[in-house]
Amino acid sequence: MSEKTYFLLAVRDELKAIKELLYENKVLFILMFIFFIGGLYFIKPFPGSQIRIAAAGKDSAYAMIAKAQASFLKSKGISLTIEETQSSIQSATSLATSEGGVNAAFIQGGVLSEELADQIKSLGSIDFEPVWIFHRKGFGGHPDRLRDLSKLRVGVGPYQSGTWIIAKKLFSLNGISIEKDQSFKVDSYENNLEDLLSGKLDALINVNPVTDPIVARLLRDPRVELFELTHANAYDTQLPFVKVVTLPAASIDIAKQIPPKDISLLATTTNLAVSKDMHPVLQVMLLVSSKEAQRATRSLFLSNEEKFPAYMDPTIPISEAASNFYDYGMPQTMRYLPFWLAGFIDRVWFYIITLLAIIIPLSQLNLNLRVTRFQIRISRIQRELLDYEREVENQSLTPDRSTYILNKVNSILSAETKKNIPAGCESEYFDFLARLTDLRSRIA
Repeated sequence: MSEKTYFLLAVRDELKAIKELLYENKVLFILMFIFFIGGLYFIKPFPGSQIRIAAAGKDSAYAMIAKAQASFLKSKGISLTIEETQSSIQSATSLATSEGGVNAAFIQGGVLSEELADQIKSLGSIDFEPVWIFHRKGFGGHPDRLRDLSKLRVGVGPYQSGTWIIAKKLFSLNGISIEKDQSFKVDSYENNLEDLLSGKLDALINVNPVTDPIVARLLRDPRVELFELTHANAYDTQLPFVKVVTLPAASIDIAKQIPPKDISLLATTTNLAVSKDMHPVLQVMLLVSSKEAQRATRSLFLSNEEKFPAYMDPTIPISEAASNFYDYGMPQTMRYLPFWLAGFIDRVWFYIITLLAIIIPLSQLNLNLRVTRFQIRISRIQRELLDYEREVENQSLTPDRSTYILNKVNSILSAETKKNIPAGCESEYFDFLARLTDLRSRIA
């Protein structure tokens, strides 16, 4: 027999021994398999490829960002669809309840109740949303405090909209209730705009990114001017979701010098929120897509030293995936592998390490399962033969006992000659046969 043939024989016998071991311990291995599959189901190793994001307004800045994200994510094999809502509160409610399959949403900073905010997770802020306050030129006076606005007719957007909620919080710090004061007008943003331009309103408040169509229009309209708030930094210290940003001079239009000087503005942020059960890999991909979507937007000149995305609004708890992203960056596996494979590895790495921790030491032991199982089988029989040999040595056998032992030895010999002998056990097998033959001759 050639060395190659003998090696293949040893491999076959080893596999056969493993098969027998699995069969003999099938209950244990079935339980282990169920535990392993259950663990995989619990950790959800495959991230899926569907994101449904809620965004307030059909042509809003949120929708523009979502479309930019969708383009990037499509190249990575992820589908992002936009669910239009009426407000950030509706978006957050849809997200918290998974209504319509929504698992992500754009949320205006500072508009959610604590109870609703605790039902979702934040990936961080992706843009500033200034509190734009526009007033008509030439109506008399030059207001620079919020209290001054309470003497005017002011549009504050739809009831319970993000603008309305933030305006309510800002004015409440000045002891003014926009719900009770009749000078504050609740209406759609479009109607507020038309009323301001037609003279029915003296001012309006709109909390949106600079790319919002209504904001962009008013910034260029010569009939209105931008309100600059005195003591803006004081509001920053009072409200955790508020920041002070600077709109640089001429940043809107250099030729027309719009605005004519640097203007300090209060701003909240656009928060990217997700459901608590969204796969971590999809969360990271959303963060990466947000960074890519923001690279070409005009709003970044408001960011100064801040880099988006960034966790800036503590009113919504940050997700663990986002926290790791900010601390350590994007996982290395996601830089070189398809996102689904990277996600699988990222979720099951501890399973893999555990298996390697078991397999590698065992591989060093050179178990030779086929040899071990053969030795166990022969040793069990030899223990029985040892008892028979002692009876023969003591010469205490009766004729009936001698016949019984002889038949037993013949039965063992007949059975063993029919069984498979693993490769590498030939020497032990022949020694075993010689012992059986010797005992049989001594009894006979």
